[in-house]
Amino acid sequence: MLKNVAKSGWIIVLLLTGPAYGDTVFGIYAGAGSWQQEFSGDITSGTTPVDIEDDLALADENNNIFYLALEHGVPFLPNLRVQHTEVVVSGNSTLTRSFDFDGTTFNVSDAVATDVDLTQTDLVLYYEVLDNVVSLDLGMAARKVDGFFEIATNLEFARAEFDGVLPLLYGRVRADLPLTGLWVGAEVQGLSYDGNRLIDANAQVGWESPWGLGAEGGWRTFQLDLEDFDDVDSASLDISGPYFALNFHF
Repeated sequence: MLKNVAKSGWIIVLLLTGPAYGDTVFGIYAGAGSWQQEFSGDITSGTTPVDIEDDLALADENNNIFYLALEHGVPFLPNLRVQHTEVVVSGNSTLTRSFDFDGTTFNVSDAVATDVDLTQTDLVLYYEVLDNVVSLDLGMAARKVDGFFEIATNLEFARAEFDGVLPLLYGRVRADLPLTGLWVGAEVQGLSYDGNRLIDANAQVGWESPWGLGAEGGWRTFQLDLEDFDDVDSASLDISGPYFALNFHF
């Protein structure tokens, strides 16, 4: 049903992203780092919810994150940010109960191997509403999600796939600490509609040198609730953990 929220999402976003803009002349921001992800929640593809911790024993995982942003001073035209988040994890467990997944029954005492891919790429269009000691960006994002859950034993195999583009609201605030190069900030993307919800948020602290090279770190949380999305009947997932990245501004 999240595919049906596009119309409402774009209307709300356009109301927030009017012709406001800051005084940036031109700037490029780039960053790359790692996010330590801890997984919890459940997914249903069939009749039985599958707990990704208790049933599948998905391990904590470090995955890569990247972003590139272009800011300019052209009135009415939004700034552009592209970001990519890898969410790839696997697990091995011996089942303590039976469950059905994507038409396949997995039984008590089965040794199962699980592979999950929730990798996402975002295209963000935003305006600088404030651009001073405190900066505020508001805009909209389109998130491409192309993923799968695979569960397998020596004899059985099941795979639930999902693929789509989700419209999201986008906001970011940053406060610079004068004469130090230090800054603190927060960023959020999200949308909630008719019981479906996606929230991707982080709190940040960073430092930027006079030459534009810097670093940032913080805590990031990703929460997803789905109903009837491709092969997934329902899902309630939480991926949270600290992240660290190097960045460059020029």
